[in-house]
Amino acid sequence: MLSRQLLFILAAASCVLPLGVLAFYSHPALDDFAIGHYLRSRTMGQYVLSTYIHNSGRYSSSLFSAVLKFFGTHPQAYQLLIFGGLLSFVLSLYAVASSVTSRGQEARILGSLLTIAALVNFPWPAEGIFWLTGLIAYLYPVILTALLAALLSWLYAHPQRPHRVLWVIALLLGFIIPGFSEITALLLPLVYLGVAVALRISVRRWSWGGVGAAILLGSLLTLGSPAHFARWQALGPGHGVAGLVKGLLLATGGATYCVVNWLGNGMLLILVLLGLPLTSKLAPGPTQPSLLHRLTRQPWLWPLLTLVGVWLAFLFCHVASGIAPALRVKNLLYLYFVAGGLLSAYSWASRLNARYMALLVARPVQALLVGWFAVAFLSDHNVHLTHDDIGRESNTVVQAYRDWLSGSAARYDQQQRTRVALLRTASPGSAPLRLDPLLEQPRTIFYYDISADERLWGNVAYSQFYGGPAVYVLKAGEPR
Repeated sequence: MLSRQLLFILAAASCVLPLGVLAFYSHPALDDFAIGHYLRSRTMGQYVLSTYIHNSGRYSSSLFSAVLKFFGTHPQAYQLLIFGGLLSFVLSLYAVASSVTSRGQEARILGSLLTIAALVNFPWPAEGIFWLTGLIAYLYPVILTALLAALLSWLYAHPQRPHRVLWVIALLLGFIIPGFSEITALLLPLVYLGVAVALRISVRRWSWGGVGAAILLGSLLTLGSPAHFARWQALGPGHGVAGLVKGLLLATGGATYCVVNWLGNGMLLILVLLGLPLTSKLAPGPTQPSLLHRLTRQPWLWPLLTLVGVWLAFLFCHVASGIAPALRVKNLLYLYFVAGGLLSAYSWASRLNARYMALLVARPVQALLVGWFAVAFLSDHNVHLTHDDIGRESNTVVQAYRDWLSGSAARYDQQQRTRVALLRTASPGSAPLRLDPLLEQPRTIFYYDISADERLWGNVAYSQFYGGPAVYVLKAGEPR
């Protein structure tokens, strides 16, 4: 019989596999072309300063757009950059797991569980994983946050050693992470607050206090960008109290809807139950409580911070921009919800009566949970019970397998490559070039296409990036 460790590793690998394969069928879109071309003739310093003053406070996203600058010089590297981002994300989850426990077997099981939970219901991979601009802005900060958590865990476990260089790295990470987006600038201070309260650390120490100060400074710089004040004024005077009240109502409804749907098909809850045997192995020792136990001593802390963080992000989007969070933002919120939810689950599970815990971790019960998870994984989540929705989009991983094994992603890839080859051979000064519509648009990797209007910025960026004439795409069935 396969060991529990091997089963978890195989399950995690089966979740990563289709996404890893699809990375090599992915293609750039919109901002990838625009920023990639723009950075060909500008330094990163110019771009960071211009973006901070005129567009947004995302100084870290701008700085890490050096990846887009590299893409602008080497377009053929796009798929490798996407695959590298996905692989780094998965490895960062295992790094966090390893920092929580010194036992290799438990670390691999926990890392696998984190990977499955992160990917199985990942809301919109087309924007969060396979679109390079979205990957930089929303998944890079998650990777760096995981590395910061692993680093701080190690430093907390070894307080006698000075390691000033490692603390400086932690300070830099604390300053860099909030600068990726306004949402990370809101969420990271909450995470630091939770850690400080749970571990009862002294913020007056230069080490822990310095990390907190760096996080706060980065968040203030991001949220206090001149570009944000200009955007706020553009919304007009009617966006005051009435806008705030409306934002409060919409944020509460939107956050509730997301949480209910993330829990609705039961897979996250089943994963928590399947991970219960880990609870006893990660439990505090007879003389020294484990780091995970210290972090979860207050059963109310992480549930409160998790729900507040999701709600606060929704509120910010509604009040600051007048619209709900974009799908790529919900990707980030989902990962935040998973992390907070698992910490909450461990806190509650560690307080279960020994009799109930023994029942839940018994092999027959765990075998039933494995079967239940398999059914939930492979079946749809058709809450309306409509015939048209039967078998549709059960979860992100299954959809990725469909796009891969059906050949949809391969056909999409071929169509995109044909377009680029045609554009490269056309003269830049020739008449506008009509491109055939994309007959395949695999849900997992397709983000956005150029339009029928050759003058729209996306079309212009596309033609400029490849040095061809103006381009447009007519929809299928429209006259030429």
